[in-house]
Amino acid sequence: MTDETTTTVDSKVQQIFILLSLTFASALPTLNVTIANAVLPQVRGDLSAGLEEISWVLTANLVCTAIAMPTAGWLGIRFGQRRVLICSVIGFTVASSMLGFADSLEEVVFWRAMQGLFGGPIPPICMPILLRSFAKSEHGWVMAVWSGGVMLAPILAPPLGGYLTELYSWRFAFLFMVPVGIATYFLVVAAITESRPIPELRLDWIGFLALALCVGSAQFMLDYGHRADWFESPVVIVSAVISGLALYVFLVHCVTTRQPFVDLRIFLDRNYAVAFSCWCISGILTFSPLMLIPTLLGRLGDVPVETISIMLTPRGVGFVIGAVAVARLVRITDVRFLLAFGLASQVPAFWYMSTFDLGVGLFEIFVAGSILGMGEAFTWTAVATIGFTSLHPSLHGYGAAVFQFGRFFLSSVGISLMVTILARSTQINHATLGENYTPFNESLRLANQSGLLDPSVLQGLARMDNEITRQAMMIGYLNDFWLLTLLAASIVPLVLLLRRQERTPSPSSDTTSSSSKA
Repeated sequence: MTDETTTTVDSKVQQIFILLSLTFASALPTLNVTIANAVLPQVRGDLSAGLEEISWVLTANLVCTAIAMPTAGWLGIRFGQRRVLICSVIGFTVASSMLGFADSLEEVVFWRAMQGLFGGPIPPICMPILLRSFAKSEHGWVMAVWSGGVMLAPILAPPLGGYLTELYSWRFAFLFMVPVGIATYFLVVAAITESRPIPELRLDWIGFLALALCVGSAQFMLDYGHRADWFESPVVIVSAVISGLALYVFLVHCVTTRQPFVDLRIFLDRNYAVAFSCWCISGILTFSPLMLIPTLLGRLGDVPVETISIMLTPRGVGFVIGAVAVARLVRITDVRFLLAFGLASQVPAFWYMSTFDLGVGLFEIFVAGSILGMGEAFTWTAVATIGFTSLHPSLHGYGAAVFQFGRFFLSSVGISLMVTILARSTQINHATLGENYTPFNESLRLANQSGLLDPSVLQGLARMDNEITRQAMMIGYLNDFWLLTLLAASIVPLVLLLRRQERTPSPSSDTTSSSSKA
């Protein structure tokens, strides 16, 4: 077990560089995931890949990210957090550059997997570095600024990827991350101090392999399941069984071995356990709309990609405004109140989205996005502050790794659930609405004076089928938004389980210790 303590930095300039370098580093893998989604159609066309083949570009990255993310805690303790962060940034940057020159689908899949392996540990490594580099009294505003910078990445990535692809090629969407990675490397080298590594710490191979098998199988099942009709596919069933058995082995092994791969004692801290639950579920609330809103506007509203990108910016603006506000309030207000406000404010936003129709426009998206963004800023900052304030510093590395992994994995679960509900609702409602489309329907006959929807004419049949599909799909989107509304409301009472935090000491009273650069 590491004996990590907080190392405050006296120089404000160095603090700014630390915060800037860790924000850039944490944004890299998030930028990578969303920018790849934006350019996937162009990659498919350029490489002449089928729909099933091109899906491996996403699957390989998600599976490798899910496997690598929980390793951050052990790697940081064993080799030093700064050293692991530098290696991860270098590996991620190299993989991004190789993606820009890939000539085949196999190369793209391989280097996307490498991006996942090197990018996965970056966010979990950055969080404990932030916590040990700033005094406890500064953790609130530091987390607000850090999370604000990270949140902007998935909002800005789709328009950026689309612009670079339209202007040059899909390769430049990945090559764009190379100079960002290089700048991040120099910032990390210059600003970050090394933690105290423990070279004698051994790797728990059984725990690591069991967790990797569990996470890899589960992530593959989530990504592949909605394309294979879930448990109608033997592949999905086998993946679920393997994941469940591996999880059982991992949990039993962690509570019976002396040096587990993940120290589960972090969950004995009640505030951490509650904050972890809020953090994971809020991941579903954060990333599901990023998938639902663009597809809703593009498929049902025929809104151009450039316009969709603009319509998503209010959410980022709301997040920045919320982050600025919470950075000030966290110093003078009980963090539990800030968390309750952040969680509760998302409920009316999702409810408002559940009232959308096919004529949804910029105003509706602006209102819902702004409220969501502000609520997410309060939630992210409050959860990160509450979760680690009472957790022993020696467990920060494990806690951050599990924190980030849980959010990533639950976000994947949420997106898969949203896609499944959308597909099933569309199918069911298409059949229900189609039952009324007959020549004997008097209402339809009166509405069809022009004959454009005449079921006896092929063109009329096609027009009506298209309209029924649009209406059925819209109902599917509304069902998703209703589920998100209920999910947001269900986690608000968890705030009552949190213990009141002691008032954080001033920076001058925090214990400091020296740390050397690697």
